[in-house]
Amino acid sequence: MSQPPTNDGDATDGMAAELPVRGESDESARPVEKVSANEEPVRRGSPFAHSSEPSDTVSSATPELVLDPQWGVLRAANWASAWVAICALACLGLFPAGGVIVATLGCALATVGLFSSRVIAAAMLLGLHAWIFFACYQRLF
Repeated sequence: MSQPPTNDGDATDGMAAELPVRGESDESARPVEKVSANEEPVRRGSPFAHSSEPSDTVSSATPELVLDPQWGVLRAANWASAWVAICALACLGLFPAGGVIVATLGCALATVGLFSSRVIAAAMLLGLHAWIFFACYQRLF
């Protein structure tokens, strides 16, 4: 077994760790680092940031959900809802039970489309799908 390191007082590179001796009444048992006057404090944050000052803002673990009205998925939901409306109208006469399911899908797509930049078209499609849903449901019984 090797001997534990001792603190002889010779510091290298301006930094040395002072270890508390057993029996001393020091509350902190952690080593204390000596920092010379010409050293900068440890930088926190991105190494690519322009300023060396730490930012005051703290980012949350879960990002906020921001839906951009021009986002392609939201606008595509309107188009998909329109195509599903055509299929739901076909199901109205041929297969009312399928029309209920297809109209429910169209309602969901139109609801997603309400967050897009084409709110009026999405609201009209939502109303159309709701009407098809109830019309197919009435034909079941």
